[in-house]
Amino acid sequence: MNHLLLSPLSWLAFAALVLAVFGGRLSRRLRRCCQAVIAVSVLLCTPLCANALLKLAERGAKAPGCGTTNRGWPIVLLSAGFDHPPESNDDIAALATDSLERMQAAREQARRDPTAAIFVSGGGPYRIAEATVLAGALARLDVAPGRLRVETRSMTTWDNAFNLRGDVRQAQLLTSPEHMPRAVIAFQAAGIEVCAAPAPSSAAPMDGPGYFVPGRTALVKSELAVHELVGRVAYAWKAWRVHAASNRS
Repeated sequence: MNHLLLSPLSWLAFAALVLAVFGGRLSRRLRRCCQAVIAVSVLLCTPLCANALLKLAERGAKAPGCGTTNRGWPIVLLSAGFDHPPESNDDIAALATDSLERMQAAREQARRDPTAAIFVSGGGPYRIAEATVLAGALARLDVAPGRLRVETRSMTTWDNAFNLRGDVRQAQLLTSPEHMPRAVIAFQAAGIEVCAAPAPSSAAPMDGPGYFVPGRTALVKSELAVHELVGRVAYAWKAWRVHAASNRS
């Protein structure tokens, strides 16, 4: 449901429907409002605006980047879902693109810091957990199974942080760049000190006239960016409530 509410395509369809059904009875202000919503929605479906919005969502992670001073901290890899239900624990093809990109980034981070344990966190809506498939994929690459820890109960980023706080006090946090600010808020609220180790950005540079043409990939990026920006506000509120409750106790 949240996916639909935060999609520019849903905004466009709703505004167009209102104009088509009630256009003649709407005030000039409401008609212009609907027209503005349609225009903004179309713009957000172009690579130009979608990539700009994604870059905006990538800003604001209030945690330092991981460096030599953070060596030995556990690497925490957050899952990013499946594209379809996995058929087995080894079904790497079921992993969403973001999950695969985060997994590859975790592999590289593990190579740079060979002593760090790796916590893979994420449950999901299916019988087989996202973290289970990701951890298995890492083990089949070149990550020693003894370094891997799996947390499979989490359904949200907030769950990731609070389900791990009994096992992790400091973490090299590995997730997508646009997701990093929200994840940092959750982990700091859980009392876990983090440094940021983001996967590569999916924002693309301008590459010609096609940058101005609406498309499905741009829509997906806009939906992702809007989800993260709205989610960041919600998590900031939740974190404030956690801190307020802590101060009262």
